Amino acid sequence: MFMLTGSVHFVYLRTEIIRRVPSILPYPGLIVTITGVLELAGAIGLLWRPTVLWAAGGLSLLLIVMFPANLYIAMNGLATSPEDALILRTLMQILFLSVSLAIWIFYLNDPPTGP
Repeated sequence: MFMLTGSVHFVYLRTEIIRRVPSILPYPGLIVTITGVLELAGAIGLLWRPTVLWAAGGLSLLLIVMFPANLYIAMNGLATSPEDALILRTLMQILFLSVSLAIWIFYLNDPPTGP
């Protein structure tokens, strides 16, 4: 999921995602680039055992920090597809956050050992 959402920050939906950044935030293009890079890095980090703990923790924080953007989209009429509806988007975020936190907790309690 993070590979898909991270890559659309650069192709296909980039213009639409930039348009959805709240106007109070400066440099929306830069914000979209940074969040896209973080999503891609987190997705890759989940695939390499030594970085799983950091990747899952970082993705969890990213989901929490980015949630207000979903509120902004829903409350300002910027939703362009059914999955942008506030209830569905909130449920998806809860699911993804639950999974990333579960991975983080698992690896926190069972850190990688050796190669």
